[in-house]
Amino acid sequence: MLTGRVFDATEAAAIGLVLGVVEDSELLDTAVAKAREIARNSPLAVWMTKETMWQTVDAPSLRHALDIENRTQVMCTTSGDLANSFAAFRDAGTPQWNPL
Repeated sequence: MLTGRVFDATEAAAIGLVLGVVEDSELLDTAVAKAREIARNSPLAVWMTKETMWQTVDAPSLRHALDIENRTQVMCTTSGDLANSFAAFRDAGTPQWNPL
């Protein structure tokens, strides 16, 4: 980032900057599959994960970022979704998420 050097997707994958590289013809199917994978999770947990990520980007300190993360964990734990996911795992079923 500091050098501004431009590199291609293959090099980005080789240095661990990206998790994978797909052909143009596979891009839409790969993106839809990832979206479906995310959508299988608790809507609250997904939303709070994104919110926490953005809030901690500008956190004035590590302590502040950890406080935001801790608050998020408590909020998500008390939503009932965690218990639903444990029950679904135990019963080899599909969790039923609470609406946002």
